Amino acid sequence: MRPLQQRRAFVTGASSGIGAATARALVEAGARVALVARNGEGLADVARRLDGRATSHACDVRDERQVARAVRDAAEAMGGIDLVVSAAGLGRFAAVEDTPPDEWREILDTNLTGTFLVFRETLPHVRRARGHLFAIASIAATRPFAQSAAYSASKAGVRALAAVVAEEVRREGVRVTTIIPGAVDTPFWDRAGGTELDRSRMLRPDDVARAILRAAAEPETTSIDEIVVMPAEGVL
Repeated sequence: MRPLQQRRAFVTGASSGIGAATARALVEAGARVALVARNGEGLADVARRLDGRATSHACDVRDERQVARAVRDAAEAMGGIDLVVSAAGLGRFAAVEDTPPDEWREILDTNLTGTFLVFRETLPHVRRARGHLFAIASIAATRPFAQSAAYSASKAGVRALAAVVAEEVRREGVRVTTIIPGAVDTPFWDRAGGTELDRSRMLRPDDVARAILRAAAEPETTSIDEIVVMPAEGVL
């Protein structure tokens, strides 16, 4: 298994949820980690709990200049980047006719364009290191759910984007893995809705983080292109 102690990870959405859990797991495994999020308060809280073992970079992944600056600063702080986890995301449940265009754009810009910008800016570093990119999609990328048009479209786009990037770079020794989780108990639901769902039956962020670390630790001869991680009961 590849030693994670040597890895230099760039993790977006690191102020909460899957991003924060993955950052913690990577630090515990000995990796150097750059925490990236637009929620400055949440980012500072995660950094404090990691006892200074990670750097923090405030960044809105929708903004090309902010992403470029965060990647540059993180690479300088860590001496490079060879593992990327694009976990920043948001959603809201609403019927198509009840979805304001501004909200549609915000979800697509955060989930899909944000992943594109993060991959685009980190790829030169990851190429040099023959590293690993992770995209966080959703089970909503593979099957339809009513009242989730913007979220489903964005996550289907993330899945397609990651698959294309994988074909572009796999012969250079770069691996790309798409994580496809079912419902995960994170602050996502505080905005998205879905109040009728029993969050105690959902996955925990640590469940997804473990899947990411297992794939990251695989030998260079192995490429895990997609991982589906579901609650024990399946779709809730």
